[in-house]
Amino acid sequence: MPRTKQDPQVSPTVRPEAELESRITAALSAAFPNIPREQLVEQRRFTVRIGHETHEFDSAGQWEKTGRADVIVFHGERPLAVVELKREDLALTPADYEQAQSYANQLTPRPPLVVVTNGRNTRIYDANTGQLWSGEQDAANAVARLFANAATLAAADMRWATEALMGRETGVWVPIVRSTTARLLSEMTDPPGLSDRAFAELLLFPRLSTSNAIKSVRAGTTFTIVEGAAQSGKSSCLRELALRTKDSEDLAVLMLRGSGPGLFQSLANLFAIELEWNLTANDARQWLRRMSAGPAGPTLLLAIDDVEPSTPMAADLEELASLRPGNKLNVILTTDRAERLVKAPNGRTQTAVGDRAKAIEIGPLRLEEFQSAQRALANQKIHFQKGAEYAEDYRAPWVLRTIYDDAARSPRYQDPDSALLLPPALGLKLVDAARRSYAHQADLLRGYRVLARCTLADEGARPAELALAASNGFVVRQDALSDEARHAVGELKSKGAVRTYRHAGREDVVVPTIPAAFLSELADAAGDELARRAAVGPQEAGIWLGRRLSAIYLGDVIGAQAILSMAEKTGGFSFGIIDGLLAIVPREEPIRNAVVAKAAPDGRLIYLKIEGEKAWLSNRHGDVIGEPVDLGEERPHMLVDTVAWMILGQLARLPMAAVGDDSQRMDAWILLNIGQCPFPLLRANEEAGHLVHDLGARGRVLCHHHGPIEAATQAMADLFSRPWMHADAWVNAAIETGALPLLSRLTIALRTVQLRNIPYLSEWADVALKERVLPTLTAALQAEVGDEDVGEH
Repeated sequence: MPRTKQDPQVSPTVRPEAELESRITAALSAAFPNIPREQLVEQRRFTVRIGHETHEFDSAGQWEKTGRADVIVFHGERPLAVVELKREDLALTPADYEQAQSYANQLTPRPPLVVVTNGRNTRIYDANTGQLWSGEQDAANAVARLFANAATLAAADMRWATEALMGRETGVWVPIVRSTTARLLSEMTDPPGLSDRAFAELLLFPRLSTSNAIKSVRAGTTFTIVEGAAQSGKSSCLRELALRTKDSEDLAVLMLRGSGPGLFQSLANLFAIELEWNLTANDARQWLRRMSAGPAGPTLLLAIDDVEPSTPMAADLEELASLRPGNKLNVILTTDRAERLVKAPNGRTQTAVGDRAKAIEIGPLRLEEFQSAQRALANQKIHFQKGAEYAEDYRAPWVLRTIYDDAARSPRYQDPDSALLLPPALGLKLVDAARRSYAHQADLLRGYRVLARCTLADEGARPAELALAASNGFVVRQDALSDEARHAVGELKSKGAVRTYRHAGREDVVVPTIPAAFLSELADAAGDELARRAAVGPQEAGIWLGRRLSAIYLGDVIGAQAILSMAEKTGGFSFGIIDGLLAIVPREEPIRNAVVAKAAPDGRLIYLKIEGEKAWLSNRHGDVIGEPVDLGEERPHMLVDTVAWMILGQLARLPMAAVGDDSQRMDAWILLNIGQCPFPLLRANEEAGHLVHDLGARGRVLCHHHGPIEAATQAMADLFSRPWMHADAWVNAAIETGALPLLSRLTIALRTVQLRNIPYLSEWADVALKERVLPTLTAALQAEVGDEDVGEH
């Protein structure tokens, strides 16, 4: 902003030289109040070459003749500014700046500032942009930055200036790009307890994708693309990459957002901020080309987060690829689906990016990644009970972030002696945590509620690829959207809350990018629909709930929460809903002649064609690849209709009122029934390889050493961890069923109660287990599978 300073009183008898000295002193004091006067030296005589002629300027002579003078001010030995001085009765005009700037442009090295003053008003301009200089709040530091920039310049040409200052040989660019990356990471990071930004301040764990990306870059790949679902950890991969290489001698990471004006303009804007110079997008383009070659300095690695097709950033990256940059420039970027960036719109030909790209898929946490996450959370006083490594649900990074944010918000988190202990099976507390995280985002939740209703209403058939995707993440078919939902999608998309694309199953889909918020809205929408249907027929409503949620990600958690939400809203609950869910009996079916789609650990789809006792790798159409594998007696099976009973397992984890009298508690009655399921009721992580014991015709049971990793077994352990006068009667009823799967689950539950060291109850569990349950189970197993196998069991 212009500054005003009262003109010093000068006697008419004062000589011009003295008067000029006084004016210069006042001008420098006004322009640079934070710089000691002795550090500023003025040069009153100087020459300027304009074209083929040299002109000499004498400020004292100018002042005496015209009441104006031009002076060069040095800071140390470096020119800081051209100062245009005028008498107080001469107004400042744009021509004054233009003249002083023209002098500055001809000087070598060029002063970075132009000062125009008439004693009453003092204005300081950036010699490059013509804009009022913004460094006056902290003039000393800002001047130092200007000198650091200008010291490498020997001409006024801005393209040459960019090359000189930001060239490989100077090394100036390395701290600039790293400080920019650090600043962006800070902007994208939430303090503990908040859920609005991409990162949590104290939550970061290593991903294999980051190591693979670094290997790709060092192997010379121009474009490394990290692809994956929303909140699968793509942005965190860039964060980890930047932090791991912040002191690297061979990589310097410049992180940028994929949204905004595009790559070249983003760089020009960055230079304008960091160097206080006005550069064009073309200047940035040429700089990147120069930076991509040359032996000096580390490789510049552009890390660009969340690049969408048909955006300015995607267009600039395609142009950059066509320029064929050298091996000193690499790009790593994140996107939901790499195919949309590496394939042309016709879906056949490669783009310029695609010709020079490698895609790395990031998906659910692998076992070693989850173990790293466990250690990171343990440092924040969040611990997992034994068996959590077998649960697929905990492998989603967004689930861990939701749990962490909620724990950090809790007042208990501030107590240094308290800690959170998570059960081995994910439960309804995840929905509560999600609600607390996003309760303030009404517009987001409203849009998601509309999408959730369309999800529940869409009961049409879908291709295997989409069905598989829907079982591992939230996906909504665009063809199922109502008019209200289509409008909501437009609003949500403008906020980055949904993505739309064509799925591999040739369906156009909408994907919520904030799964936790969508989870809570889907549960509430399911509760509303359940209440509407239960008013007509409770049992039919229960059957609808179990069938519909069997095809939806986290359907058991959503279904149990829907029942709870309905009860909270209506103030009532019908036992018929439980009957409806129990009527959907889980079963195991052999896979005969069929093409099966399966998700690989890295997220890729693998197709298997099964005929008789043989299996082949194939494409989605069943065209076989390679030689078959002989299955022999290991015929694959498929679990069917498991979600309804898994919903009941989640529901039973809630203490529930008695039906009639306390001996007929609903949770206890549910567990007595679903506990007899002849195979485990859980979404297990196949990589962890949980162990089961084959009981022949009586089914399969989980190894006791895994702990209560089923929701039903966890509920059973919780049931006996609270005083209940009919606990012995329930144990007797379980023994009377003779169901080995139920007795096996009861054994795990009682051992869990033992380990909890609950006064009286742990001792009771020990006695019940040793004197009643284990003898019965052992005798039954001996009769079923023989003494040797029982010993192993």
